[in-house]
Amino acid sequence: MPDTTEIFDQLFRNARQNAMMILNGEGIVQEVNEAFTTAYGYTTEDLALKHFRILFLDKDQVTLRPEIELNTVHREGSGSDENYLVHKDGTPIWVTGESVLVKTKDGVFIVKMIHNIHAQKQLERYLLSSHELLDSLFESVQQTGLLLLDSQLRTVKTNGAFRRLFALSEKVQKGSRLQEIPHPFWSAEEIKTDVINVLVNHTAINKDYIIAGEDKEGFQRLHIVSKLIHKEASEERQLLLVIKKV
Repeated sequence: MPDTTEIFDQLFRNARQNAMMILNGEGIVQEVNEAFTTAYGYTTEDLALKHFRILFLDKDQVTLRPEIELNTVHREGSGSDENYLVHKDGTPIWVTGESVLVKTKDGVFIVKMIHNIHAQKQLERYLLSSHELLDSLFESVQQTGLLLLDSQLRTVKTNGAFRRLFALSEKVQKGSRLQEIPHPFWSAEEIKTDVINVLVNHTAINKDYIIAGEDKEGFQRLHIVSKLIHKEASEERQLLLVIKKV
């Protein structure tokens, strides 16, 4: 059997997209990885021996949100959360993640894996605002491809990162159907079925896909997350696909 301790250590050290922190059983920070420092500014030295509640907004601290999260993890063995994390520079960033209880011969620890979903939250919040604002938000997201579809699977909007990921030389025409996006991935049965399931069964997408690489010879892995958006005072729905290269 492989040494899982060594595997976890390398995962913790080498991860670049998955921010991770290790707490003791009381919520005191023991260590953060490089991905956490890159995303949120804090090093291990900044946080070591401090309670992780300092990463929460004041209003969340008042309502004991950190303590409630700890209790859930101890009671159930894991817990998921979605809330603001305060960056070292003071900026609140909307994040989601999972905390897992780990018991070792050295004691009880909690491993937190944290993902930045701030861009998605901004888009969701301002989706009903002006087209000009929506355009600005879409194009400001540089590292993540965004595809917004209507309930008939017709293209509403894409951003530059989406076009780069799929090597598209021109903007996707508004109103184009999913399979009309000029890349074979969007005609494949897997993605079409998954997208339909989001709209019909509310089964969210959160998975990896393999597509032809940019050189047309190799392959690349993409992670896609879906967000179904219900417009206020309307039955109309839109589907946002958030796409990252992994």
